[in-house]
Amino acid sequence: MEIVERRKMFYIVQDTPHNRKYHNYNEGDVFEAGKKHNSKRFAYRKAFFSLHKTARQKKILQMEKLHEKIRKSINKDLPSRQSSIVVFENLNECLALSKKWARFNIRPLKIYEVELSGKIHKCSCTPDEEKENVSRAKHVDGIKLYWKGDADTGLYEWLFEGKAKVIKIVSPV
Repeated sequence: MEIVERRKMFYIVQDTPHNRKYHNYNEGDVFEAGKKHNSKRFAYRKAFFSLHKTARQKKILQMEKLHEKIRKSINKDLPSRQSSIVVFENLNECLALSKKWARFNIRPLKIYEVELSGKIHKCSCTPDEEKENVSRAKHVDGIKLYWKGDADTGLYEWLFEGKAKVIKIVSPV
């Protein structure tokens, strides 16, 4: 984990009704990156409060709890996935993530170039070939690699908490 001041990176926002309403920024906008601006937290809370959970919602709850447990065992000071946004070093990584999302019928709303001031941590992205029936032990090993930033894929996401300023709308997808 490191503290950054005015670091330029890229932020991709999923196209969901929630994001269209609350995360449709203009150049020059500044927002506090944290719980309010986090799609993982929004999906987790929606799953948590759902009375009749779908298989996908159960998986979201299980995986986010596991991520938090492992994060705390490695270093409690690392930014939580529940209270940070995911940013990328370059545009190609955002486009690779968009391609991965397309398999799940998820589209990006916009890609922004942002200037960050706050806490940041490098994590490794999951491989595209991830299987549904992976053992819990293999999931745990993968999550440890995620938090340590060790990736076979060569793709990294960065978890960020702090202030983000929109410099440029890169792609109004």
